[in-house]
Amino acid sequence: MRPPNSITLRYDANEDRILVAINAGAADAAGYWLTRRLALNLIQTANPYLDRMSPVLSKTPTAVRSELATMEREVALASTQKNVGPTPDGALESASLAAELAIELSITRKQQGFGLKFRGRKGRDTVVGCSRVELQRIIHTVEQEVAKAGWHEGPPAVAQQPRVKETTRRVH
Repeated sequence: MRPPNSITLRYDANEDRILVAINAGAADAAGYWLTRRLALNLIQTANPYLDRMSPVLSKTPTAVRSELATMEREVALASTQKNVGPTPDGALESASLAAELAIELSITRKQQGFGLKFRGRKGRDTVVGCSRVELQRIIHTVEQEVAKAGWHEGPPAVAQQPRVKETTRRVH
């Protein structure tokens, strides 16, 4: 497990999935498609997990933990902002073509941070090593992409078939 040079998340409306491009354009690039279910599950479980793992929050009175957790996330986003930049479209296109469907996503505590493990349908595993603040940035980005997809608004909209108006004729 080594830290990635880059990790890019982008919602793709045609796939109705989030592309996770790890080291896009590099020889060791990997790509995964996150489904709605996996992305929402990550959001619902990752922040509480990070809150439990926080050395600061565990020593904080319960009444102010939520505010402190929010502040901790905001500090993480501010401290990682300088590392955020665009990924070339060509690299993302290549990543999307080679990406496989993610069937499992897990976060583990490592000695020097966290491991974010993606397991693909074809059996490929990729573990992204990251610090706490980097993981918070990744989770925040997933939240942003979920919002772009409109996944918090309920089940995906299904295009309605045009109704055919039935008419009856009276025959005299």
